[in-house]
Amino acid sequence: MFATRPLIQRLPKACPHARLRPEGSSLHQLSRHRHLTTTSEVQPRPEPGSSSSSATPRAYPFSEAVISSPKAIPYEQQLGLMGNVEKKLISSGVNQEFHNFFRKNHPDSVRPLSIIRVESYTNAARTTSNVFTGVLMAVRRRGTETSFRLRTILERVGVEMKFSVFSPVIKNISVIKRAGDLAGAINGKPVIRKPRRAKLFYLRHHPEKMPDIRKISKAVTSTRNREQVDP
Repeated sequence: MFATRPLIQRLPKACPHARLRPEGSSLHQLSRHRHLTTTSEVQPRPEPGSSSSSATPRAYPFSEAVISSPKAIPYEQQLGLMGNVEKKLISSGVNQEFHNFFRKNHPDSVRPLSIIRVESYTNAARTTSNVFTGVLMAVRRRGTETSFRLRTILERVGVEMKFSVFSPVIKNISVIKRAGDLAGAINGKPVIRKPRRAKLFYLRHHPEKMPDIRKISKAVTSTRNREQVDP
């Protein structure tokens, strides 16, 4: 019914004086044009009514209130990086007044075998607190993770408690009697002698070497009450 007709594609007329260019030449010109427009400086348009035909480029009005560089944080070279970080964390932490008790070379540091009284909160609302009194067995110095261990005897059973110095649960830490303190000495000897070791874990197997916490606490309390009554 239908006769097949040949498809004739009409081509544009070629100029007799034009040269044949490769297919990629147009892409090369386009990329070159883009490169020129991005790298060349764009001159602003002259304002209407201005006599000068070529206008000079104006600087961008940056805000003068913006601080380009922050102030340098004070850095101590002798402490090193981690030393400065720990110092910053300790200064911004809680219970800073208790940190001097457990520093190694501080004049207020507490020696092992001293009697310490710790008052800590028992709930998150901080409505109730608990008191624990014991002998200082060991101190673990780890920056903001510094902790200490106390031991006492309740009903002939040894009980140990570990406390973190910078814990928000700690309410108060007080020293009842320091080891080597000559106040109340008997025959020139301190009530609690200075230990030779820094870790007193041998007290677990030798409870007779522990100082009498109850007796010493009563003596210290009575002495303080007497000083308050008779200044």
